[in-house]
Amino acid sequence: MMKKIAATLALLTPIAGPAAEDSVQEYAGKVTDLMITKTGNVLVGVNQDDDNVLACQEGDWPLIFQSDSGVGQNWLDFLMLARNTNQKIRIGYLPAHSSRCAVEYVAATAADGYGDGSDPIGGEDDKLIETGIYGNIALIDSNGLTQASFTASSYYRDDVPAAAFDGHTWSDKVNEDAGQKINRGLWLLRREENKDAWIQVDFGQKANISGMRIILNEKASQLGRGPRDVVVQVSNDGENFADHESFRLSNIADQTGSFNSAIEARYLRLQILNNFGDANYIEIDELELYQKQ
Repeated sequence: MMKKIAATLALLTPIAGPAAEDSVQEYAGKVTDLMITKTGNVLVGVNQDDDNVLACQEGDWPLIFQSDSGVGQNWLDFLMLARNTNQKIRIGYLPAHSSRCAVEYVAATAADGYGDGSDPIGGEDDKLIETGIYGNIALIDSNGLTQASFTASSYYRDDVPAAAFDGHTWSDKVNEDAGQKINRGLWLLRREENKDAWIQVDFGQKANISGMRIILNEKASQLGRGPRDVVVQVSNDGENFADHESFRLSNIADQTGSFNSAIEARYLRLQILNNFGDANYIEIDELELYQKQ
């Protein structure tokens, strides 16, 4: 049974009490902007149109909640993922025509494009099993994937390609469904000028892939080892690869993005053109892939 993005964060508990729930209204759409202020306020911008207007102060940041609680942090993680993957979600809020509206809950349901509507956590018709809270389909030992499913242009010592798909970084376990860490839990490649750098996965069948997540440990990110300019390439025979999409990544330890168009292919290769300045190595601690819903 697949795990959808909505599985863990399908409906998060409101901060306000029951008395406030009577006046709660709901927005259904996409998150466009997120801002975190130094006081811990999270300001949220959403895509509004004539049929979906918030009863809040006009502006780019009409919704607000505090991030300094467990619920608030969960909301922030949920909204960041929804924004990065361009998913439609639902936000309950208290109307405030002259100020920002306080968020009461966030939700994702099958009606928003998660699953087939019969089971919000997935069903038997789902093509590939999803793991972790975000639905990674590339975790080793899931979907028939073994160490042989992961290859790369090269690797440094014991930092083999499969270690970038084991659910661990150098310092943390990042996938709750992961097994044992493979060596140091990362893929490391020594930089060589004028030589291709790439890492790839062979699903053994065609997979529908709509996005990815790249994770480094904080030290590697600070050293500038993370990929900067990358090209996503696809193949069905493992020999002939075609460019699908190019990205310029950010120099942060954890980032998620969606493709402009979904991939349907057996092999996905991430070609790395450069990094963020480290003269010696390119590093990826974990590479997650998400299938089209």
